[in-house]
Amino acid sequence: MQLGALRDSWKELEAAGAVVYGVNPFNAASHRRFVEKHSYPFPLIVDKGGRIARAYRCGFWRLVRSTVYVIGPDGRILWARRGRPSPAEILTALRRSATS
Repeated sequence: MQLGALRDSWKELEAAGAVVYGVNPFNAASHRRFVEKHSYPFPLIVDKGGRIARAYRCGFWRLVRSTVYVIGPDGRILWARRGRPSPAEILTALRRSATS
C-alpha cells in the first residue's frame, strides 16, 4: 500500500520538505475513518466529482490511476510517476528538484 509506505517514511519525507496529500473521490467521513485507522500523518482530500483527477490526468470519478507528483514551490510539476513508486524514488525526485 503506497500510503502506508509514505506514512512509514514520514520523517524522511518531512525532512526533505515534502508536503503530502492523498486524493480520492470518497467522502470526508470515509477519509476520516481511513486516516484514523492507518495513522496517516497527512490529510486525504475529497475529490468529489473527480475534478482533481481529471486536472492531473489520473482518471475520472472513481476510476483513478494511482499517481505520485512532486510539485515545486512555483506550482510546476517536477516529477510524476504512475503506479506506486517507493518512498526512496520519491525522495530522490525531491532531492533532485531541490538542487535544480
